[in-house]
Order: sequence, then structure tokens, then C-alpha cells
Amino acid sequence: MTTNKKTLTHTEWIILILGATILFGVILRFFPGLQAGFPLNDGGMFLSMIRDLHVSHYALPAVTSYNSLDIPYAYPPFGFYFARLLSDLFNLTELTLLRWLPPTINTLTIFSFYALASLLLESRRRAAVAAIFYALTPGASAWFIMGGGLTRSFGSLFMLLSLSWVYRLFRDGGKIELALSILFCSLTVLSHPEVGIHTVAGCILLWLFYAQAHKLRATLYALIIMLATLFFSAPWWGNVLSDHGFYPFLSALNTGSYGTSIWRALFSDVIASQTVIPILVLVRVVGIIWGGWRRKYFLIAWVILPYFVEPRSAPSISFYPFCMLMALAITDAFPALVDYYSRQASSLPKLEFNQRRFLNTTLLIIMIYLFVESGLFGFKLINTSLTIADREAMIWIRNNTPAQSRFLPITGVQSPEIDPFVEWFPALTERRSQTTIQGFEWLLGPEFYERYRNLARVQACESVVCLAEWSARTGLDYQYIVIQKSGVDQGLLSSLDSENQYKVIYSTKEVLIYSLLEP
Repeated sequence: MTTNKKTLTHTEWIILILGATILFGVILRFFPGLQAGFPLNDGGMFLSMIRDLHVSHYALPAVTSYNSLDIPYAYPPFGFYFARLLSDLFNLTELTLLRWLPPTINTLTIFSFYALASLLLESRRRAAVAAIFYALTPGASAWFIMGGGLTRSFGSLFMLLSLSWVYRLFRDGGKIELALSILFCSLTVLSHPEVGIHTVAGCILLWLFYAQAHKLRATLYALIIMLATLFFSAPWWGNVLSDHGFYPFLSALNTGSYGTSIWRALFSDVIASQTVIPILVLVRVVGIIWGGWRRKYFLIAWVILPYFVEPRSAPSISFYPFCMLMALAITDAFPALVDYYSRQASSLPKLEFNQRRFLNTTLLIIMIYLFVESGLFGFKLINTSLTIADREAMIWIRNNTPAQSRFLPITGVQSPEIDPFVEWFPALTERRSQTTIQGFEWLLGPEFYERYRNLARVQACESVVCLAEWSARTGLDYQYIVIQKSGVDQGLLSSLDSENQYKVIYSTKEVLIYSLLEP
């Protein structure tokens, strides 16, 4: 990476940059799970859904066994079938697969992102720089390497592949391009509900920007892709409609965060500083300005579109064009700025960006800095996993309580969607949890967020009276209370211990289980 006589060729430079990026990316994606010893954060419902396929002998179940709520098996099932097949073929436990499949698939998305960036930036060298930001931005891969990342990682992989081949199809045509576009669009729809919606929006955007030279042909291809995708995904959505009608899908739409301030959310993501030194903010802003100046309107539009289509997952989708714009800032905007202010710019031939010593040094510093920051973020992820004590308590519950028992897990975490204890509880204990939110997106429709708020409120209770009033108001009864000590208010523990109607039946330094003597 120098500018002497032994300057690297373009191909060698790409291999060096991309190779280092992938190496760092692999370490960052696998390290947290290796240290945690258990799937990160979420995935409990998916564990039950994978096991349901074993019971049904691979037939698509009508409902999942998770939390004994008759939750429609409406989630796109590709990831569950893939994990089930690997488990049966190679005798791997479902927990092992939930631990390692997400980071593996997410690592593969580095390659698929690089392929798409090469097309949209019209340069493999710029795509290699974009891959640095994609692979190493702190926190960007977090939701994809967790247990629940089983579906998110597949959705991301197939979306990027879909857009790559649809772009080629609109540009060049061809039977192979058409077949692969249909394949990856179908797999995207079968992998993740929100990503499927964003893929449709992305394909429409590609048609608007890149199909003008062959508009009629591209329109025909788009119709074929749409019909073929509907056909190949029909075994899933057709079964859901047959068993439950449209309600599960309409219900899930209520969790898309529609009605939020789109421009405020977009602005927050633009200025979000994932690092101590706000390098990414600077590069992101410069990239947006440069993209507008150089008429990279597709990338600008792709940044904005997800916030209108489905705001909840918009940040993870807009992250892709953001990375490409950031690459343009590094490879085009900054060199142009240096040339503009350089006194010798007019007398010396301009070097390619990858031949500039200062740029290579800057890239090296950015890579190392992002790797360190992402590594520190990875240590935070380790703490989002269940501890051995948590799992032992859940196993005890499964072996020592009646199958129809209802539990009230209290952890003090007032965001139920990021509470691993309450999500994994139904899957590992095979008992009903009254404080678990997962699955209700398919059941409650517009009442989903009311349930969400109720579950947040009970986690803030400081007394037995609060728990009893909450149960009476919501109609959610229980025979047992499970306390994860590290997060609950000590007043609640004192209140439980002073009440004669509660009896401690399990106690460790980390977990307490109370039995309600007089429900």
C-alpha cells in the first residue's frame, strides 16, 4: 500500500483491502458468540419453531408451540427449515445452529454487499472501500449475529443478491439473470417479512433509475419476477392464508412503526456517531453531499426510501447505500479536495485514489480504529446472552413444575423486545410466560403496543401490590414468579419475602422462584 515503483495493481489492492476487511469482519462476528457460550440476545421463539418442524416431520405447522399461545406459524420459514435440515443431517443441536448460523450467514453478506456495490459504484475498488464500512461499523452487524439473526441474516443476504441480479437483468437482460433474480427474490420473501417489503421497494427503485434504456423489456421482466416470486413463495403464505386468513399479516403491519417522524428518524441516523471519534458522521455527511453533487441520485433515494416503506427496519436498509456514499467520500471527495488545494495539482498527473499514499494510510487507520471500536461493542453483546445460572433455573422449572403452569418472569428490563431472559423462557422451560412479547405481533393487531406498554410497566414494579394490581388489570394470571436478581428493585424482593402467600421454591445468587400459595 505505497506509491513507490512497486505499487500494487488494482487487483492486488482490492484483494488486500477486501481480504483484511473480511478477516476483521469474521473476528467481530464470531467473537461475541464464542465468549457467550449461548446464542446472543434473542431467538427463543425461533428455537421453538425449528423444533416444531421436527414434530411435524417438515410439514408447515398451523401454529407454533412457543409460549402455548397458538401463535400462527406465519413467519417466513426458510431459516427454520434450513436449520432443521442441518440439525437432522449433521446431528447438530438447534441451539448450536442458532449460535453459529447467524454470524456465518452475515459474513457471507460481506461478499454479496461487495458485489452489489461494485455494480452501483461501477468500480470494484470503490466497492472494496464500501465493504470496510459495511463490515466494520460498530453495532451494524449486531442484530444479524444474534440468535434471532437466523432470519435477519438470510434476509439481508438474499436481498443484496436479489438487487444485484435484478440490476443486471434490467441492464443486460438474459435467462440466467432472470432465473437468479427470481430465485433470490423468492428466498428473500421466504426469509424475512420486513426485508421482503424493502426488496420490492429496492427493485422498483432500480426499475425507475436503470430501466430507462430498455423500459418495456425491464417492465416485462419485473412482472415475471413478481409472479414467479408469488408462485414459489405460495407454499408458505398460501398455508397461512388457509389456516388463519389475512389477519396475521395485517396484525404484523401494526409493528412497523408507521406514524413516526420519518425525517427526524432519518436525520438521527445521518448524525448517529457509533464511535467515540465521530469519523463515520463526517464521512457520511460528506458522502451525501458528494453524492448529490455528482448526481448519484439512486443512492440518495435508496437512503430515504426505507423510511417511507417500513420505518422500523429502515436504519438497517439505508445502511447499505450509506456505506456506498461513504466510499465515494473517501475515494472521490477527499482526493478531489486535496487536489483542489494542492499548489502542484495542475502540474502533476493525478493519481488514482488507490495509488495515493495518504489515502491508503487513512484507510488503514480507519480499518484499525473501526475494528477496535467494534470489538469493544462486541463485549457488550456478550452480556445480552443467558447466563449458566439463567439456563439452569429454566431447566429446573421444566423438570419440576406442572406443564400448564403460568409464570411471571421479572427482570427489571422495561424493553421486552431486548430481554433475553423473558424471550428464551418459554422455549427452554416449555411453560407459559406472561411477560413475553414475542409472537404477539401476529395476534394482537393494533393492541400490540398496549401489551408492550403493559409488559414494560410490570418490570418496574417495586412491590407485591403492584404485581397483583397489574395482574388484575391485564387479566394475566400466574402461579409462579421468577426473579432475575440483577435487574429488579430490592423493594420487590423484600415485599415478596414478607408476604405469606409466596413461598421460595428455588434460590441461587442469580435467580429466585416464588410459588403463589393462594392464587
